[in-house]
Amino acid sequence: MTERLEVISGSMFSGKTRELKRLVERQEIAGVKAQVFKPTVDNRWGKIGKVRSHSGEEKDAIPVKDSAELLSRVDADTKYIAIDEAQFFDAGIVSVIDKLLDRGVKVLVAGLPLDFRGEPFGTMPILLAKADNTIKVTAICTEILENGEICGEEATRTQRFVYGQPANYNDPIVQIGAAESYAARCPTHHKVSRRPGK
Repeated sequence: MTERLEVISGSMFSGKTRELKRLVERQEIAGVKAQVFKPTVDNRWGKIGKVRSHSGEEKDAIPVKDSAELLSRVDADTKYIAIDEAQFFDAGIVSVIDKLLDRGVKVLVAGLPLDFRGEPFGTMPILLAKADNTIKVTAICTEILENGEICGEEATRTQRFVYGQPANYNDPIVQIGAAESYAARCPTHHKVSRRPGK
């Protein structure tokens, strides 16, 4: 089996986890032993042992606190690893993925390429650069325009809100949440308050 790294990237609400689930299930249909991992910090939905899309689709997953634990939990006969919310893992995830690829394990990663500020998020830029294949998914910008209609353009950014207002540039990068704190935005409607130089 040729080693291969595939990376799914996109804003929140773009269907990354749904696509990860679909690709894992294709491998399983083909009889390939697969394991799905997620960071323990992603405790949305109250389901620790599952990855879940915003549309409600679920897949069993192994929650791990860091990249070292992930590597230690890979079964010897596993040939396909999927990692959801990769942007939340420590920098060691890159070398862990390299080790898995060297063993002949195929690796699928899904994550946010940009944080709420619109800047590169964690190790995602490195993983995208190393990927043999990338799948870029987008959402729909849900900004309400002056005429009352939804923008509807391709959303490549994740907008964070605090009390209904765009988050401050200096707010913490990691804040776990869903529709109560985030929305999909196109570059035109993505806003960050107190951005340096603006």
